[in-house]
Amino acid sequence: MRRFFLVLLVAALIGGGGYYWYASHTGGAGSGTTAGGAANGAKTQAQASARTVPVVTQKVAVQAVPEQIVTIGSVQPIAAIAIKARVDSVVETVAFTEGQEVKAGDTLFTLDSRSLDAQLRQAQANLERDRANLDKAKGDVKRYGELVRTSAISRTTYDAAVATADALEGTVKADLAAIEAAKVSLSFTRITAPMDGRTGTITAKVGTMVRAADSNPLVTLTQLRPINVAFNVPEKHLPAIRTAMAAGSLAVTASIAGSHGETAQGKLSFVDSQVDQQTGTILVKGEFPNADTRLWPGQFVDTVLTLRVEQNALTIPDLAVQTGQKGRFVYVVKPDETVEVRPVTVERSHGGLSVVASGLQAGERVVVDGQSRLFPGAKISERAGKPAAPPPGETVEGGRRQGSAVEETAGTRTQTTGGAT
Repeated sequence: MRRFFLVLLVAALIGGGGYYWYASHTGGAGSGTTAGGAANGAKTQAQASARTVPVVTQKVAVQAVPEQIVTIGSVQPIAAIAIKARVDSVVETVAFTEGQEVKAGDTLFTLDSRSLDAQLRQAQANLERDRANLDKAKGDVKRYGELVRTSAISRTTYDAAVATADALEGTVKADLAAIEAAKVSLSFTRITAPMDGRTGTITAKVGTMVRAADSNPLVTLTQLRPINVAFNVPEKHLPAIRTAMAAGSLAVTASIAGSHGETAQGKLSFVDSQVDQQTGTILVKGEFPNADTRLWPGQFVDTVLTLRVEQNALTIPDLAVQTGQKGRFVYVVKPDETVEVRPVTVERSHGGLSVVASGLQAGERVVVDGQSRLFPGAKISERAGKPAAPPPGETVEGGRRQGSAVEETAGTRTQTTGGAT
């Protein structure tokens, strides 16, 4: 038994010594590894601090930037007149073709006038008859006047003759009015254009019976010069629009999809008297000369209303503006070619440029591309090339840009490039 315990004691001593030797040698190796790792980390950090980030920069510019409201508008004619018959008759001739442009006073239709001619001749005959009776009655009054002075006839007979003459004078006047009415009705058999315009579809061909009570027009005449473009703007812009209108006329530009950048120029002519409570917008209209008939009734167009032009605006590309937890900021390049984070206030955006209200000064350099690898104090190097543009229809921050009539013709969507952002 003593021998057994002695063997266990020797084994425990050998095991303890082996563990001590292993722990001491392993701990020394680990300390060396830690020290080497720290040295390597310091070296890597030094290399990282010496490395530069390639970016594209641009200076803060001072330039004239317009304040505009961009939206989708629809072309509307100032006048569209439904031409109807004013007498019951039959279409005798059609003096134009569908889609033809006509001038005011041009003949459009002629109607059968034979019955109205007969009515006019009858009224003229009645006038001749009644005038003859009036002449006879006036002669009687003159003769009876001489007889009543000599008491040859009674006063009653004289008064009756005077009344007959007066009645016939009224009849003659009625005949004259009937003749005028017959002439007016006869003039309705020649239907003329009340204004310059373009004709639409002809619904009454030669030989068609037309009536004054018909609801369908013979043709619709649409005015093309000048023409209106109607569009809705948010009610928050109404004070700015009214203020700008008080200073002078406001320019409105309309561009048509597929016109290769061609635009039509007009002036703001109308602001509705009420705000639509359902949509929170107000209807406004611009009037365009439309001499070349580029604008066509019913078209959807991209409409730009210019409120003012800010002459000395601080501008930077939209791509330079970043959004963080504390708001918008830009990376500003310092003289030692390192960057700092600068909070900015963007007043509005126009044509890919942001108008900066505060946070920057003219001439400072801001980073417009390559921000993803930057941090405060990072050293940068200028690289060649243009900054990557956002996808079509997107801004840097993922928002929608100005739309077009091709993209949106089913409804009206408004984006303001001149309001506060």
